[in-house]
Amino acid sequence: MKTKRIWGLVLALSLFALTGCSVAPSQAADGSEWSEDWITLGPVLGVEPPEHGLTLLYNNTALTANDMFYAAWTIGEAESYTNADGEEIDLYEAQLDVLVYGCADAEHAQAAVEEWQGRQDELYTAVDRREETWNGQDYALSDYECGSETNPYSRGASAFGVCGKYALSFELNCRDAFDGNEADILEDFLCGCHYGAGISD
Repeated sequence: MKTKRIWGLVLALSLFALTGCSVAPSQAADGSEWSEDWITLGPVLGVEPPEHGLTLLYNNTALTANDMFYAAWTIGEAESYTNADGEEIDLYEAQLDVLVYGCADAEHAQAAVEEWQGRQDELYTAVDRREETWNGQDYALSDYECGSETNPYSRGASAFGVCGKYALSFELNCRDAFDGNEADILEDFLCGCHYGAGISD
């Protein structure tokens, strides 16, 4: 299951984590005033209310002591599904997982991103790669096919980046019957992402 893989990445990279705080900044690095309408992941990321039917599933604040922030959005109604471990879970037409991971410095953040990209390449088949920038933040994007009998998702799109000492991961996974364009949905989501002023310094 996708969420379990995200948590596996967090645990594998836990040596990079440092203590952090979760107070929202007053201004974004792109000059925008920090909005109360944004979903805030610690002092790092503010997300405008997304389109395409994306609904916030949860915004986990339990990780803030380790300077990590995780949130997930879903599209469609939940359907009961038994995963490869025999656990019954809620499965959606599409799910977007966002992880902001605090590291010792920018070099360690880049190492974390490269680790995530390597694991993605091991599990999925990339069909397109590109570099894009939104609101001053650079991302490496990839569209991919899952191709695993144990993965209920058939395809997806991801974006990875580094903002100061933070490693950024956005992964949108879709079931085969989902009729949305995952690349467009992810890009629209990234257009609504803002980073705290001073984070990239």
